Amino acid sequence: MKVPRGKEVGRHTRDNVYTENDPYLPPKGKGLVEVAICKDCTAVYHNKKWFLDAKLYEEKKALKDINWVICPACKKTKENVPNGVVMLKGDFLKQHKVEIMNLIHNEDARSKNYNPLKRIMKINDKGDEIEILTTSAKLAQRIGSILHKAYTGEVEYKKHENAKFMRVEWRR
Repeated sequence: MKVPRGKEVGRHTRDNVYTENDPYLPPKGKGLVEVAICKDCTAVYHNKKWFLDAKLYEEKKALKDINWVICPACKKTKENVPNGVVMLKGDFLKQHKVEIMNLIHNEDARSKNYNPLKRIMKINDKGDEIEILTTSAKLAQRIGSILHKAYTGEVEYKKHENAKFMRVEWRR
């Protein structure tokens, strides 16, 4: 089956980020100035994309007229406005908490490396359950998916009607 150009299966395009109509992102077609750096996480905005790259950060912070900002992910975190919530429950969680959390932290690192605006905001360990708040609905969905793939169990996805909020519950 031939897929239309620009619609390749599994390929990330910048336009997909804007389909969420996220009020923390600039309107489509408009962006920040040439180069900006987040004061909080040192993410660098360059060529209309955010990067978490130490080498790029060092290179760009040396510029004279750098624009210091707070990136959309840091704003969401400060204002406690998640786009995804993942709840982990069950006896299996208690027995394998360390390895499950390692898997989740690895996914967070992978996601931030690919797009620093998609990250875990906060993890609330409530003893018999864990709540994870994410800056993107897609990351919440991905965490549920990797947990199900690694440990089976039951996973339930509840997408909000406006499609920018996802609630995921995994239990085993």
